[in-house]
Formats: sequence, C-alpha cells, structure tokens
Amino acid sequence: MVKEKNILEEKISVCLDQVGFNKKPKKNEVMQISERIASNSVNLSIEELMNSVTVPNARSFTPALFSDGQRLNQSWKSQQVFALDIDSGLRIGEAIKLSAEWKVTPTFIYSTFSHTEEHQKFRIVFILDEEIQDLRVRNVIQTALTTLFPSSDKNANDAARILFGGMKIEFVHRGIVSVPQILDAVVHKIKSGSNATREMKKFCKASGLALHRGYPHYKKAEEKDLPISDNNSLYISKTENRTNTINYYSTRAKNSHYSYYLVFSRDSFQDDKSFTHEHKFFREHEVKLIRNFPFENLKKRCKLYRKGISGDYWLYHHEMFGLMTNLLNIEGGKSKVIDIINSRKDYLNKKEEWSLMMNQIKKMNYTPTRCDTYCPFADECIHSNNMIEQGKLPRGSVQVLQEPQFREVDEVYKKLEEVLEDIMYNKDQGVYVIKAPTGLGKTEAIVNLAQENSFSIAFPTHKLKEEVSQRLNAKSIEHLKVPELPLLEEPFSDKIDHLYNIGAYKTVNKFLRKISNENEEISRFLNDLEKVKSAKEELLLTTHQRSIFTNDNSNSTVIFDEDPIPNLFPISHMKVSDLVFAFTKLQDNEGNKEVIRTLQHMIMNAPYDIVQERSSFLLPSVRELEQTIVEESTISSNVLGFLNCDYFLKKKNNNTDYIYFIQRNQLPSSKKTIILSATINEQISKLVFGEEVKFVDLGFVEPKGSMLQVTSKSFSRYTIKENQQVLQRLAENLMKRYNPNSEVITYKDFFNYEKKEEIYFGNTEGIDDLKGENITVIGTPHLNPIAYLLISVALGYRMGLEESRMEYIPVERNGLRFYFTTYSSDTLLKEVQFYLVESQLLQAIGRARVNRYPAKVLILSNLPVVGAEYISFSQKELIELMK
Repeated sequence: MVKEKNILEEKISVCLDQVGFNKKPKKNEVMQISERIASNSVNLSIEELMNSVTVPNARSFTPALFSDGQRLNQSWKSQQVFALDIDSGLRIGEAIKLSAEWKVTPTFIYSTFSHTEEHQKFRIVFILDEEIQDLRVRNVIQTALTTLFPSSDKNANDAARILFGGMKIEFVHRGIVSVPQILDAVVHKIKSGSNATREMKKFCKASGLALHRGYPHYKKAEEKDLPISDNNSLYISKTENRTNTINYYSTRAKNSHYSYYLVFSRDSFQDDKSFTHEHKFFREHEVKLIRNFPFENLKKRCKLYRKGISGDYWLYHHEMFGLMTNLLNIEGGKSKVIDIINSRKDYLNKKEEWSLMMNQIKKMNYTPTRCDTYCPFADECIHSNNMIEQGKLPRGSVQVLQEPQFREVDEVYKKLEEVLEDIMYNKDQGVYVIKAPTGLGKTEAIVNLAQENSFSIAFPTHKLKEEVSQRLNAKSIEHLKVPELPLLEEPFSDKIDHLYNIGAYKTVNKFLRKISNENEEISRFLNDLEKVKSAKEELLLTTHQRSIFTNDNSNSTVIFDEDPIPNLFPISHMKVSDLVFAFTKLQDNEGNKEVIRTLQHMIMNAPYDIVQERSSFLLPSVRELEQTIVEESTISSNVLGFLNCDYFLKKKNNNTDYIYFIQRNQLPSSKKTIILSATINEQISKLVFGEEVKFVDLGFVEPKGSMLQVTSKSFSRYTIKENQQVLQRLAENLMKRYNPNSEVITYKDFFNYEKKEEIYFGNTEGIDDLKGENITVIGTPHLNPIAYLLISVALGYRMGLEESRMEYIPVERNGLRFYFTTYSSDTLLKEVQFYLVESQLLQAIGRARVNRYPAKVLILSNLPVVGAEYISFSQKELIELMK
C-alpha cells in the first residue's frame, strides 16, 4: 500500500495576529487586529495553525496573504486556506456528515467563543493542495464551499475576512482538498437536487464560471490535452507550475495532482450558445469510442479492473472516477462500468452519485486518466499510461513494463576491469562474452590490460585498429599490427576487387607477390604480413576478418572488440544465370565435369523460397577449378563462395532468379576468446558458441546525456523508398523541433547532405569522432528477411508455416511493449531479427557516447531503445508534421 503523509506537518502561509485572546475581541481590539494582521504573514505547519487559533493561544488570522501589508480585498495576493463561518442551522456532527457525503472533508473544525452545545457555532477550515494566486479562482472556491454548506455566513466570504480564534479543535482530518474535487462536489449536489438546470446556472453566475453543456466549465486533463490560449477567460493549473503543493501520498506525488482548467464567462454568466461562439478554442468534438477493445486482456493486465469488476475490491470515489474516464472512452465500456457498480450490494447507495458522475464524464468529454494518478496498485503492478493502453496498446506507442536499473558509469567500468582481469588469469580456454554499454571505455580497459599481458586484439575495421595503435604508442606499449592492403591504381585495384568478388582469396596472395617486385608499398605490406605470421606471444592488433579466416597462432588469447558473430555467418548472393555460366565453363575440365553438372542440375531444379543444404562433393581438380574461374573475366560472382557455403536459397526477384547462400564459420577452439560488445545477444551467443559460453552482462549505465525517441514511424528502407520526400520532410521537422543542428546517422543513400563523418548503418562500429555531439539517428535498419532465415537455419533451426509469417503485432522485449513487424511466433527467427536490427541501431546511437557526455540523441525509429524518453504522435499530428 502507498504510505499516506502526515498532512498536519505540511507548511502553509496565513496572516496571523501576534496577540491571543480567551474570548471574542472587543470592537477596539478588532480595529487593532485589522491594522497589524496583514503585515504579519507566517509560514507554519497545519498543526501549528490549529494550536495557534485555539485556546490557550486563540489568535486571529486571515486565510489570505496581502501584497502591500493592508487587509483589503484589492490587496489580496494568494490563499491556500479557506474557511466557512457557521453560526446557526448546522451542527458539527451534521457538517462532518455532509462533508463526507460531498467528499469534501475539512482539514479541521474549531468551535468559536460563543459556541454552546445547544447553539453550536464553529468554523470549518479547508486546506487546498495548492496555493491559489488568481482572485477569480479564489472566489470560485469560496462560492463552491458556501454552495455545499448553505448554512455558512454569507457575509464572511470576502477575500480580506478576519477569522477570530476560538475554543478548541472539534474535528481533525489528515487530508486536503483540490479545486476539481470541490467543483465535482458542487455538481454532484446540484444534480442530485430539484431544478438542477436552474441551480447550475445560478452557481455559474455567482462563481463567474461559464456554463458548458449544462455544467460549470472546468475539467481535469492531462497536460497534453490542456487548451492553448492567451484568452483571459481561461485559467490553467498545471502540476509543474503550482506553488506550495501538498501531496496526499508520500511516494506518489502525481496521485493528488491533476492538471485542470477553468473557463470564466465574460459577464459573470453566458448561455451555452454565446459562450461556444466566443470561445472557439474550447469547441470539443464528440470523442470517437475505441472499437474492438480486448477486455479480457485488460482483465489480465489491470489489477484494479479485475478486482473492481469481480467486486473483490471496494472502489473509492477517485478510483471510480479514474476507471470511468477510461472505460467510457471504449465501445462497450459503459456496460463494464454498470457491471462494476452492480458487483457489490453495498454500492447500492452510490448508484445515483456514480450515474451523475458518468453523465458528467461523457458530456464533458473527459480523456482517460493516467493509472498513476488514481490506481492503488500503481506501485505493485506493471502498468501503462492508462487503462486503455494497458489493454490495447496504441500503434506507434511504447509501454514500459519494467524500468531499467541504471548504475553509475564509473561503477560499471570498474566492474568491467575486474571481469577482464579475472578472465585473463583464468587458465580455462573457451569463449567469454562481456556485454558492456557503449561509451563505457572498453578500449581503454583493453589498453590498460595490454600493459602487462600479451594477446591479440581483433577490431571490426582497420581504422579502429590504427586509433588503438596510437593510444598504445602514447603509453609506450610495444605491439605489432596486421597491415592494411595499400590502395592500388588501376588496373591492379580492379584485378584485386575482381578476385575478392569471386572468392579467390588464395589467388589474391599470389597476385600480390607477383606485383611486389614492382610495387614498394605491396612489398612492404607482404613483409609486414610475414612478421605478423611469425610473431609469438606479442601484443598483436588485427581485424575480425583476419582473426576468423586465417590461422593465427601468435597468441593463445584473442579479444574481439565488438561482436564478431555477423562475420562468422557471411551471406552472399548472385544471379542464377551467373552461376550457370560459371558451371558451364567449369565443365570444360573432364575431372570436375560430373560433379559440376550434378551441382548445376541441383540449382536449376531447386524450388523457390526453400532453404537447401549444399551437397557435399569431391572435386578431383580443385586447383584447376579456381584457376578457371580466375581466368574467365566474365565471371564476376562469388562462385567459390557458393561452393564453400552450407545452405542456400533460390529466390525470384523482378523475374530474375537469384541464389542466396550462407557459410558458417567457427572461432578457433584452441584459444581463449573474449568478446566485448554492447549489442551482443546472450541467446544467440549460446547457439553460436555452445551452452558452455560464459556470458556477463554489465547492465545499464546512468547516462550523462539524453535520448528522445519518436516511435510513430518506422523509417524503414521500404517506407522511405515509397515516400522519401514526405518522410524526409517529417524527419527534418522533428529534428528542427527536438534536436536542431545535429549530425545525422541513417541509411547510406538517405538524407544526403554534408556530414562531419561518413557514417551510416553498417558503418558505425568503433567510430569515435561524434562523441559528445548531438546526433539524430533515422531508421529501423531491417535486413532482408532471407538473412534472418539463413542465419536461423545455419544455427540449426527448422520452421514451418506459422513461424515464417511476418506481421505488425504487439511485442514484449527488453521490458518494453510495442508494435513491430516481426514473426508471429516466439522463435529463433524472431530473436535473430531483433538481434541484427538492434545491433545496427544501438551502434549508431552509441556514437554520441551519451553514457559519458551530455549529448542529446534523437531517434526516429519504431524499435524502442531502453532508457529513451518515448514520444508518439496521432495520425493527425503526423500529417501536420509532414507539411
């Protein structure tokens, strides 16, 4: 349960006389009090006020504060305390009962000096949850309270009224009231009586509020739903702008604080028609009810609804109000409200009250109330923004199911160093995976480790390898590094590109040795390469590609900076016609003819869209096969790669047949392998490296910067291709609003303009030039579904009809619930998809290094990122933003 605060300890301000009396002051004493009281404003607790105004102190006070030290109505400044003077017509017990009926309970009641048991005279004191600084609102409150308690003295309602001290406290309630709560009570009282229409107009005229659809024009609302206008007929009270707020709950400030607005008439009173004409910004359209709502989902997900509709929980007034504002916005929701009302016999005496409340909510078009403002179970259940989202997640929005646990960056970095050191001194071989947040300082930890240890470090790019080499040099740490192939002029560069394209990697080495006599750079490159090959127990900087695809025996330990798994599963494709042409040439060799003819027949007869395992074969003339492909300049596809693949799939695209194929590679089992990555996936890691892999997740870092994510559009390659101009305009407008002048990371061929760094999805790993910069990441970098399929099959997964179907469906992942286009079943296929898309998106976001720098990242993607602040727009708002 939520702990209630001791309201009597809360501080409030009043003007309090310095002199106390043990009886009602005489006329001359009253004049003296009047002259001095306005200049003696004090800040004291409610309990101290109670003690001050009763015997033995019995000091006079004014609930209001004044601007110039004079007790005048026109000098009124602010007020949080309101009081009613009862001299006749009502007894204390009756007042308490009446306040309970209207649910506007005073904080305390004290008897006056002339009070007797037969003729009870007392003052009812109400403390508001906010300080009022608008005289019009003050008058509304006072009028509303006198309407609720008509026996109060009508002559004691002016803003500068002095209230004399009294005998003793007769009643104490450890609670406060709000402006909407008081007005709700007035509406309830008037609607419950006779001549409700006449009395409502009478109240509006007396209070100055406008009449709207038969009700005083006031409304509780989310801040996003508050009207925007500088019209002086409008008063808006936002939670964030209030002064001296008092929260009823110590752990849930939102619970007692609704935003609301009041609308005042121009001439104290106007009828509906003239008011609507003058205040166009308050025209409210009929709310469209949400259709096809899954009430059973709500029953599973919402404890309050579940217990409310079963009758297992007694609903208090504000809880029923919250339920109604949600359910009455749903088609069929009214019947659910009636079911709740009928769920308990002891609700019988509340039916009329709740019926009136239901009519008011519908007529005034109340929007759904947030769960955390009324639900008693808000702190013990995983709840969404409101009940509607709890049952039916709006498309494009994100529901936080579990708040991430953040730790300080230095604490996490220290843990990283400890884990690395433990692994290094562990004699066991195998694969160790450390998932560490971007920008934590992984590279620095590796450099520090290199001061006393020799191992190989594999980087995703040569550029990152060179940057780390410079850092090692700065610390005078000796090391070797795998050289990067120099840039060659044509026709040599074309020749090497061709050899790589067809998968003739051995021939590349032969060609380089051939031209090294004439090219000094190539000669130096090959010499450096030989030094690396012969190195033993020396610190070596290499690349992912080389570490995976060459036999490197220089060290028994290799550390992969970033995730190497995508490199272990290279995927290629080629036209079937290219492959058939190559096979035709390969059949010129009699030794290979039968095998090649059989392979060609297999390709030609392979069904579309079905993954096939490549047949195993023996080729009598392997060298001749590669030589034939190298010498045939018209062969430009990766034929050799296909002959080494594990699985392939034939696909027809635009009336052209293609072959997609994948090869599964392994990390060397004789080494200790350490992988440091922010994006690696534990489930995928265990499938790739085996269940014995040691996986350490360092968790989340409390960021120095911020991430803001707009999730209403996916900005996928497909949607951009279909609507590039419109989506580019939307992206530009969102950047202008939320992250102006920021660097952009997106797809290579989208949003082209001058960039600080040539960086795009697929080319982000290790780039450090944007650290501390504000960046905008645009896109959800989906891969071709064939990639998900081939990788899943290579990992041993087999699927059927249901598993391979992609739909736009609700997904629960990483403590978040959202809509996403993915596979309908919770299969490895879905896990592979999210792993690959998340990896590219998180790598792009990580370039700003928000964990260590106060940078801002705007993310335009419908794949929510943990720790971001999420914004979703309605279709209407998106259309406006696209203009």
